[in-house]
Amino acid sequence: MINLKYYTRVLTKEDISYLKDLEQIEFLTQKSPWAAQEIAGCYEDTYKLIALFCKDKVIGFSVIYNTRVTTDLLTIGVLTQYQGQHLGQMLLLDTLKEALNVKAIECFLEVRVSNVVAQNLYKKFGFKQVGIRKEYYSAQNGHAAEDAYTMQLADIASAVEKLS
Repeated sequence: MINLKYYTRVLTKEDISYLKDLEQIEFLTQKSPWAAQEIAGCYEDTYKLIALFCKDKVIGFSVIYNTRVTTDLLTIGVLTQYQGQHLGQMLLLDTLKEALNVKAIECFLEVRVSNVVAQNLYKKFGFKQVGIRKEYYSAQNGHAAEDAYTMQLADIASAVEKLS
């Protein structure tokens, strides 16, 4: 999606120079952030790394893993100072559009039980809670271990059409 100030695009191996920015965003937006080498592994073919830009600055990103008809949303985050402007919704919508590009039908994700804001965003897109994973998020960086809800979006195409 392109607008005057904010846009998203899929990053490729040629965009490895953004790795430090992505690592910083992950560190600032996640209680259990991925390391740089984990993010770097997402430049491979079965993954898509989608960056959210404000002009030429990366301010958020998401990672999906694609297997035939299923996509897993592995991480998504927008820098705090850009939150509250529907940019997370824009990033999620464009991420799901990328899943459609590889013929995915459904999407799964895990979300912290305490992250009600994210849960509400996912529900707006039609995600439903289908399970709970006990202590999915390990104790880390001063945060206690936490359960995760597993959520499923059964029809990516309908969600994208509805929210585009």
